[in-house]
Amino acid sequence: MTADASPLQVEHIRLGSDEYLWRNGHLQNTRGRVVPLRAKSLKMFEVLLAQRGAVLSKEQLSELVWPNTAATDESIARCVSDIRKALRDKRHDIVETFPKLGYRLNVGISDAADPDQYQRGPLGGLPVLLGIFIVLVVATLAVALTRTQARVTQYTPYVSAPSPGNSIAIMPFFAQAEEDGFLATGLAEDLEIHLAEVSGIRVISSAQTAMIADALETPVERAQSLQTRYLVEGSVRQNDTQISLSLRLIDGADGATLWADRYEGSRSEILAFRDGLPDALVTAMAVELSTRDRQRLARTDTDDPKAFEDVLRARRALSLFTYEASLDAEKYLRRAIARDPTYARAHAELASAFVIRMENDWIVLSSADTAKAFYFGEKALELDPDLWFSHYILGRLHSVSETGDIATALNHLETAMALQPQNDDARIYYAIVLAMSGDLEEANRIFESVLATHPQPPFWYFLGRANALFHQQRNEEALVTISQCLSQLPNSPYCLRTQIAILARLGRIEDAEWAVEEYAILGHETTLDAIMKSAIERDDDMRSYLRASYGLAGIE
Repeated sequence: MTADASPLQVEHIRLGSDEYLWRNGHLQNTRGRVVPLRAKSLKMFEVLLAQRGAVLSKEQLSELVWPNTAATDESIARCVSDIRKALRDKRHDIVETFPKLGYRLNVGISDAADPDQYQRGPLGGLPVLLGIFIVLVVATLAVALTRTQARVTQYTPYVSAPSPGNSIAIMPFFAQAEEDGFLATGLAEDLEIHLAEVSGIRVISSAQTAMIADALETPVERAQSLQTRYLVEGSVRQNDTQISLSLRLIDGADGATLWADRYEGSRSEILAFRDGLPDALVTAMAVELSTRDRQRLARTDTDDPKAFEDVLRARRALSLFTYEASLDAEKYLRRAIARDPTYARAHAELASAFVIRMENDWIVLSSADTAKAFYFGEKALELDPDLWFSHYILGRLHSVSETGDIATALNHLETAMALQPQNDDARIYYAIVLAMSGDLEEANRIFESVLATHPQPPFWYFLGRANALFHQQRNEEALVTISQCLSQLPNSPYCLRTQIAILARLGRIEDAEWAVEEYAILGHETTLDAIMKSAIERDDDMRSYLRASYGLAGIE
């Protein structure tokens, strides 16, 4: 018995009285919101869905959900309870119990008139985005916390959203075949990175727009939901030596195509086409460019197509947020640098791989890895002093390294913001550094401003704000905010650690203990020393408060 689910499969199903989408290994409602389930609970749902209508015994569930491990009855019951709570299955009609036999998932006949409408968009999003969701500036977030009563919470903006202006959304590029998915994702991300170098444009990434591509049918609807003026759509087909890439720029006001182009040729020649794309799009958008913007558009980062593909592979590996994947990313980036020693972006991204390890305590030789991180980050700046990403990474590095300096971190982040005023990443991380140093009021002011105006905040924006709210002891707000983080990335160790501390401070000890168990199931060490090694707080009082919070959750 297997629980296979094709990564490109989109299925419209009815569970109880509600319609859902089973897409790419995740359950969504028909508005595209991910139903947040923890790792094992989601796997159990996948198994039950694959064997719908059949009664699966506890032994079968244990074999399929916990391979090579004997699951306890309590673990199985908790996962079943998770699924029922997420689906509001109070009468157990959806996940039905058969005493002494097992469980069955009852899937009804969908009323969807056109199930294929949900498959029109590309599905090549990053694997790290396990739970992609819509956050509109004024939106209702369905929060289904594991082992807690499902509730609906509204996120209220603090300031009104700006006009879309010169904002542009990179829709996920369509992959003609499954094997084209990697290149489609990489080329969409690469276009985003190069457009983001233009200070007068606000770019909404393909990772943030992936769900919109399937949930909303027309370009006008997508542009309105994303609060953007322009959309870029693309499709990719490849073989061993040839690539076919088609792109078009769409006016979100009326859906008209403003510009289109196509490349068909060898993999070795695609860089010339790719280098001209930002300038062509900016011209079609009639954006006024500064002198610096024109200089940035005129520059090329590498002329080596193999080095370019190595960087694309490294980005994908880093998006997985695992130690093993970071090692793969390091291998690809070192190879890219060996092929093109002047590739500044490759140096900066290699520094970021070390920073991610530091942030997760994946460091074996701390002093050696720290030295490497600083070397590659500073080398990137030497090669390209105006590369905002280098300043951004050095800001992060100084904030997490024992040899780093907070004042220097803030200076680098201020430079990144000046170079890239439309990019909120540096601004949010600036707020995170302020918060970890104890300046919670100013940090929260920045968090509130960005979250109120950013059309699709990524998970770590919510993580930073939740952590700041937690240290202000605004724990009800913090719980809502960390739930928004987990709805995007249910297995994020960052978000789970913060959730444990918040639940403990709210006195919800049983829920906190369950969150600790889920953290352990995902393979993370649950000793107090291990968890505190990943804490970003620099202020002694904040660290003491955090340590005591984990103690309330039973972590020793």
